Amino acid sequence: MNPEIFLGYAKRFRWQLAIGTVFVVILCGFVLWMVFSGATRKPVIVQAPVIIEVPTSTEALVARRLDGVMVDPSIAALAPRAVMIENHPDARPVSGLSKASIVIEAPVEGGITRYIAFFAASTTIEQAGPVRSARPYYVDWASAWNASYFHVGGSPEALDKIKGMSGFINVDEFFNGNSFWRDSSRVAPHNAYTSSALMDKLLLKKDAASSMAPLAWHFQDAVSSTDRGDVPTFRIPYGGSFNVRWDYDQERGVYVRTLSGAKQKDRDGSAVEANNVIVIKTEQKVLDSYGRLSVRTTGSGDAVAYRDGKKFVMRWRRSPGEPIRFESTDGTEFVFTRGQTWIEVTTSDEIFAGLGN
Repeated sequence: MNPEIFLGYAKRFRWQLAIGTVFVVILCGFVLWMVFSGATRKPVIVQAPVIIEVPTSTEALVARRLDGVMVDPSIAALAPRAVMIENHPDARPVSGLSKASIVIEAPVEGGITRYIAFFAASTTIEQAGPVRSARPYYVDWASAWNASYFHVGGSPEALDKIKGMSGFINVDEFFNGNSFWRDSSRVAPHNAYTSSALMDKLLLKKDAASSMAPLAWHFQDAVSSTDRGDVPTFRIPYGGSFNVRWDYDQERGVYVRTLSGAKQKDRDGSAVEANNVIVIKTEQKVLDSYGRLSVRTTGSGDAVAYRDGKKFVMRWRRSPGEPIRFESTDGTEFVFTRGQTWIEVTTSDEIFAGLGN
């Protein structure tokens, strides 16, 4: 640009240029102040650490009355749920035995056996069954543990006994159909099942979910592998497809059950095992033309206990209304290993004499 023309413009717009210069100076000063004061910097937000509070019990774990498993004190004394589960060959494989804390197997009519499975109140059972009818001696065992008793009908003697029992929590499918279901893939009468969810729902409705089990047995921790015994196998010849063999797994410290020559598994594939197996000798008599039995559940009798790979010659004792108790021949109380217990009931001298062979 021609200098003379530039000077002419400068003189003509000198006030505007002066004001603009002052504005630029002020603007630059402001910018410099912003930079050095830190006002233009993005603030750094320091976030406080997230603390997740994990609830912890203020009380130590205690032995559950039913099986000695260490649990929170709030559930240790809750009464169990007892379910009648059949053992007819047409019902196999059955469901739920692998999750039961206590199972009692005893003869019923026709030379077959049947189970009563006791489930801890806090145990989740997706399926238990097939559920079958009650017998009076199973009612005795259920009531002794203050258990709610789930069954489908029963013998006349069993139903009469139940009617005369005050406070007994009786759950018969005939009057509590919503607590059971019928499996369409199974043929009746081998198709009735229940679950812990259905049992709990009914017991809450009956205001019976918080009932208590008696303090009956005492427990110890499992022994180390070096302290395990060398009694590997024993048999209970109930007869035919009901013959039972228990094999001790030395490495795992558990007894594995074989039924009719095959390792027994639940319907879901879970192996049926136990930490303690006790065989008791009692007596029976036939009640009617159907061959239904009366089995003695009180008094005392011979017993053999298997625990930790060892065999113990015992006596069983039971007073009315109490769980079965076990003691050595010198009167010392038998101490169970924590975990599952099976009680095999025999009424034959020949069967009892053959144990351990």
